[in-house]
Amino acid sequence: MLSTGCRACWFEGAAAVRYNSVMNGKTRAAPVVWLLTGDKGGDTAQLRQLARALDWPWVEKPLKFNGLYRLPNRLLGASTMSLASPSDAGLVPPWPDLVLSAGRRATPVAGWIRRRSAGRAKLVNVGRPWGPLAAFDLVIAMPQYQLPARDNVWPARLPFNRLDAAAMQAGAAAWALQLGDLKPPYIAVLIGGRARPLRFDAAAGRAIGSGVDALARTLQGSVLAVTSRRTPEAVATALLGEIKVPLLAHRWRPNDTSNAYAAFIALADRIVVSGDSASMLAEACHSGKPVSVAPVPLDDSPRERGPRALWRHLPRGVVDALHAGGWAMLPRDMAALWQPLARAHHVHVLGTKLVPTTPPPDDLPAAADRIRALLD
Repeated sequence: MLSTGCRACWFEGAAAVRYNSVMNGKTRAAPVVWLLTGDKGGDTAQLRQLARALDWPWVEKPLKFNGLYRLPNRLLGASTMSLASPSDAGLVPPWPDLVLSAGRRATPVAGWIRRRSAGRAKLVNVGRPWGPLAAFDLVIAMPQYQLPARDNVWPARLPFNRLDAAAMQAGAAAWALQLGDLKPPYIAVLIGGRARPLRFDAAAGRAIGSGVDALARTLQGSVLAVTSRRTPEAVATALLGEIKVPLLAHRWRPNDTSNAYAAFIALADRIVVSGDSASMLAEACHSGKPVSVAPVPLDDSPRERGPRALWRHLPRGVVDALHAGGWAMLPRDMAALWQPLARAHHVHVLGTKLVPTTPPPDDLPAAADRIRALLD
């Protein structure tokens, strides 16, 4: 039987019960952690990185959703109403001490687990929860989401996504044979695609391709370019057509097992990332290689321009209250993610003067410490 919940139940039991290392007279070696995973690979990757950093036993609970997930989380409340089959997710006792979730869809389920645990389960969300911030013990907020400052909101400079070293090495070994006459330095170009509220069309692709070509000429290098699942064919063609220096390009295709993405990052002496993807930027930065960000322009269509104008004219206090209450979320601001990194000389902006950069600090260990403090 599905639990319906109510809006008020978001806050029921929040942070009311402390973790107890002694249960049924026995001392437990570590807290039990659940990861609420879904169909978004980037979110799942971040949760796994956090779980590994915590070094506690953890179990993934794969969630599959029905059409009700489209309802606002404020309406769904702390419930499993949006799950296609709650029994398949394995949401049964013994309840966890800690729940890690990411994104909008898992938020009602995390609240439901807390209620079933009689308030004992601590809730940590990565990114925007699309629900009341006070419903979580900790929200790890990346800059592009523009969440308001709160005691339980912890800012991270970048997502926690990073590539597996073994996958990079294996990919590099396989693709090194295809480099042929291409000469280093190698400039890897990671191409994303359409993502609101940005306009990644053929014109934007041509601008990025021209910038990559100019950078490669300055460095007297070759380009290794890879597209993604989100890259429209017209954008890929326009971008790659502007690159006149020696080029090895791999276009994404379904069921592709070539591992070109990880291979090109491993082989690269410098990485260029299109500015639409936070996870690609994080993976590039965490590689330790010099990174250039290729800005993608905002979509100036009425559909996107109108909401931006509305948000700009609202008082900041109103915006923060809507955010904190889970009533509305500001559009992603990708520039708010990479501009602070550029100002701190952690990334270079494509098309500007080339300057030395250093990798940004890794926030993952500090995030893990912040989570551990919840259960101290």
